Order: sequence, then structure tokens, then C-alpha cells
Amino acid sequence: MNGLTRILATALAVLTLGSAAAMADDDKIMVFGGDTYASGTTTVLNQDSPRNAFVAGATARIDGSVGRDALLAGARVRSNASVNGDLYAAGFSVRIDGTVAGDLSAAGADIEVGPDAAVSGNARLAGGSVAINAPIAGSLLVGSGDLMLNAAVSGDVRIMGDDIAFGPDATIGGMLTYYAPDEVAIPESVIAADKVTFHKLTHEAAPVEEDETEIVSDTTVVASFISMLVFMLALATVFLVLAPQRTEAARTRLITRPFASLGCGFVALSTLFGAVPLALMTIIAIPLIPFIILATVVGWTFAYLLAVYALSWWVVTSIKPLKPSLVNRLLAIAGGLVLMSLLHYLPFFGWIANIIVVLLGFGAMAALCGHGMMARRERRKADVIETPPPHPPAAATPDPTDPPDEPPRA
Repeated sequence: MNGLTRILATALAVLTLGSAAAMADDDKIMVFGGDTYASGTTTVLNQDSPRNAFVAGATARIDGSVGRDALLAGARVRSNASVNGDLYAAGFSVRIDGTVAGDLSAAGADIEVGPDAAVSGNARLAGGSVAINAPIAGSLLVGSGDLMLNAAVSGDVRIMGDDIAFGPDATIGGMLTYYAPDEVAIPESVIAADKVTFHKLTHEAAPVEEDETEIVSDTTVVASFISMLVFMLALATVFLVLAPQRTEAARTRLITRPFASLGCGFVALSTLFGAVPLALMTIIAIPLIPFIILATVVGWTFAYLLAVYALSWWVVTSIKPLKPSLVNRLLAIAGGLVLMSLLHYLPFFGWIANIIVVLLGFGAMAALCGHGMMARRERRKADVIETPPPHPPAAATPDPTDPPDEPPRA
């Protein structure tokens, strides 16, 4: 099985986890067919699982032992358990501190295999930053930006990364093949020099061998996509948990008034793009250009994510009504992101579809902000009307018992 197939297997396992976890949303933990399913915002599986374990949540942690395979997905993933089969983990931050009797497959922005862990099979890791501090009895396949290997690997090792480092406890029993921008000085205590193969990794040139070129290219693309998917799902989790009412209001606006959202999105995005040349013309506003560009990038990301969530949830619930739980909504977002990524490969129409999605999201956010500003303005007007202005002091009323004023004397 090559690198692409292994990473795809991890992604499919994570999607399977999400589907199974959605079934257990009412009970948080469900045992069915000997398998254990757990889901929620913060999910900790303490009980032992006689067969497979599926855990999903913003924080997904497994502490009880697992008889067979374990599958975990969430923004923050932790495995402290003894897994007697394979372990699949995907999240923004992934840490493995338990033993794995089978293979380990993990994807995320930050992956760490702690010193208390041990992997009896192969390990496949794809992430922005990867640290390995536990022994691996099989082979090791890593695609990362930064890698620190500080443990023994009994089998072959294949690495692709920008920054590769070896700690004092690192040893490699098999062959080492690595792809990097520059050759790395590898101590003899790690591996003999005649067992090392280096390929220069550049943007213009790929490795010489055709089969290895395909593996590196596929691994890079899939690892980048998984990292993007994990980041977007983590960002969606933050908004769905911390700002559920505003998110649902924007989603409802987009679905109920799509053409109005499209028009508002065109105006809002044009305003942001037009602010840069306007700042250049005024000269004094040139220091604001970096903030305008940052606001455009952030707004583009939020608009894209909002529109994907709104459209995917509308499609899913149109097919089959689902409970609006966090796991169900994240699953719909994941499916929408995968579909929109595939649309990139359609010539012309794919680009147009993605632009329309961004404009829809921008329009919904702009309309929501506009309505909020108008509501605050109306409230201020109402407060002014309800508070009457102060009246001038009333003139003193003469007392009828007082004697009349005497006329002035001549």
C-alpha cells in the first residue's frame, strides 16, 4: 500500500467515525454490536471497549483499553489507552501516549507520539509539526513541515519535510529515504551513511524515479488537503460552540434569501478590493493597506466556511432530517468541503462555483452586520424618545393670602 492509499484510508476511517458517532448523539456513549461509540463537545471514553472504539468531539480522548481498532476525530485528540488493533486519529492537535499493537495512522496540524507510547506495527503520520518520542517496531512514513525523530524505528523510514531533525535516542534499523530542500547531517548513531538515500525537494523539480515522484506528489496533495480540512473543521467548531445564534442567523439568511445574499456579497467584496487603490490614492491611508488585505483574507475564509456549512446542511437535511447536533453539522461541513475541493478540478465552472459560494457567504455576513447596526440605531432612537428633555422651572404661583403689592409712591 503506497503513501496515498494509506492516507486516504485514514481519511475514510475518520469519516466513518463521524457517521457512527452521529448515531450516538442522544446517549453520548453507545455500545452496539460490541463496538463503542462516543460523541460530544468534550468526549472522554473511560470504559473499556471489547471491540472497536469510535470517539468524536471538539476534544476527543480515550482512556479505556480497546480490544481491536480505535478511531478518533476532533480539534484536540488524545489517546492514553492500550489499543490492541490499529489506531486512526485526525485533529488539529493529536497526541498518542498509549500503546498500539497494530498500525498508527494520524493526520493533523500538530502530532506528537509521547515517550509512554509504543507502536508495534507501521506508523503513517501527516501534519505540519510531527514529534516522535516512542519506538516504532514497523516502518515509518511521514509527511510534515517539521519533524523531530527521537526514538527507535525498526523498519524502513520514508520522510518528506522542510525541516528534519534527529534526537539522541533516534535509531533506524532499515533503510532511510528522505526528501528535503537540503541534505541533512545524520549522525552515524542513527543510521549508517550507505543506508541513506536523499532526494532534493524543490518546487520546480521532483524526484528522479517515476514511481517515487508519484508517491511524493500524491502524499503532498493529500496531506495538505487533510490539514486544510482539519483546520476548517476546527474553525467551524469554534463558531458553532461560541457563537451559535449568530452562525445560525447567517445560515438562515443565506438559505432564505440567496439572491439578495449574492448581491450583498458582490458589493461587500468589491468594497474590500476597492479599498486598496483608494488607500493608495489618499496616500495618508497607505499604512492601512496591510489591515485591509488581512480583513479580506479573513473575511474570505469565514464567508467560504459559512456558505459551505449553509449549503451542505440544507442539502443533507433535504435528503433526510437530522438532529442539529455538533457532530452532525461538522459532518455536513466536511462533506461540503470535500465536494467543493473536487469542484476545483472542473475547468472554468469549478472556479465560478467557488466564487459564487464565497459571495453568498460574504452577503449573508454583510446583511447580518447591517441589520445589527440598524437595530442598534433604532434602539438608540427609542431611548432618546422615551427620555423627555428637562423642562424649565415653573414660575412661582402667588399665595392668595398674601397682601397685594402696594402701588409705588410718587
